[in-house]
Amino acid sequence: MESKYLSIVMVCVVGLLSACEEESIGMQPLDSTPPGIVTDIKVENIPGGAILTYKLPEDEDLLYVKAVYSRKDDGVMSESRASLYTDTLKVEGFGDTKQRQVKIIAVDRSRNESFGVDVSVTPLEPPVTTIGRTVDLLADFGGVHAYWENPTRTEISVVILKQDDNDEYIPIETFYSTVVNGDVASRGMDTIPSNFAVYVQDHWENQSEIKYFTLTPLYETNFDRLKFKAVLLPGDQPSTYGWIMEHMWDGKVGDQGFSSPGGTGVWPHSVTIDLGVTGQISRIRLYQRTGFIFAEGNPRKFEVYGCQTLDQTGDWDSWTKLMDCTSVKPSGLPFGQVTDEDVYVAKNGEDFICSPTNPKVRYIRLNILQTWAGGDNFQISELEVYGDNR
Repeated sequence: MESKYLSIVMVCVVGLLSACEEESIGMQPLDSTPPGIVTDIKVENIPGGAILTYKLPEDEDLLYVKAVYSRKDDGVMSESRASLYTDTLKVEGFGDTKQRQVKIIAVDRSRNESFGVDVSVTPLEPPVTTIGRTVDLLADFGGVHAYWENPTRTEISVVILKQDDNDEYIPIETFYSTVVNGDVASRGMDTIPSNFAVYVQDHWENQSEIKYFTLTPLYETNFDRLKFKAVLLPGDQPSTYGWIMEHMWDGKVGDQGFSSPGGTGVWPHSVTIDLGVTGQISRIRLYQRTGFIFAEGNPRKFEVYGCQTLDQTGDWDSWTKLMDCTSVKPSGLPFGQVTDEDVYVAKNGEDFICSPTNPKVRYIRLNILQTWAGGDNFQISELEVYGDNR
């Protein structure tokens, strides 16, 4: 019995030794010999950076190639790396079009570095400058509205500033965005002339030139949701599964609200709301059902109609169209994929702007044309109405 036990132990020991020997196969021995240099380097200047292509050294233990450079004149060095499986490396984050020196270095598995090869790059105008040139600031209901163009979907922040009593411009709101056509508002301001400023900043803290404006915000307040009432006109859709219309103005945002019934064979779907007072609508803020961000029955395209006197027949001729609304997914990613920016917009509400030339209304009617899932029913978690209801 003891002999059998010893045999088993010997087999295990031999097996472990074999495993160790096999594991060492293919490992590169440590050395102090640096790899050869990168050669035949070609430079393609791009907005805010450059793309470098090159010929790799033939060292068997090559690990990666790195570029060392300074993005600004402060002497702070940055690195970009590319693996041994590619012959292309990108340097980026430059905030101007000055000529810069980039040192290209090959690194092996022993972390030995080759002699650096210097190349010059001259970045094209950086996106932050191009975007900053398009940014504009206009007076809006309750505040100011910023607009800009970002065709390359660069990660940027748009900073709105306001002059305080000490004549200093203080940031009042910062918006992070990658959308092609930027459109944000900062609200909650008095209707008095004030001095504002705006600029664009990128991921590397490069800034565009600051633009200055003197603007007078328009009067705006929220319509009192406690005065809202559900109205069911002929042609409108009732609620289903207990997701009643009153949930749209109960002050709760989440995975519940109003839902129209599916499978009725009727589309589009409409609902009508009595705002309780007559007023000029500046915008409607719609909150998505948060369990299905930019999906399920969350509205994607819809119309908003208004009237002062209700026609109980539901005849659409008695209504004035106030808005054509399209929900925009900031990331532009395919259905089912979302980013943090998408989640933020869905949970904090999307504003749909109403022209100040539209008539005053007491009743609004939403006509849902398309949902994010393309189904035959829709859901809204919460709905807020803003404007002048004095």
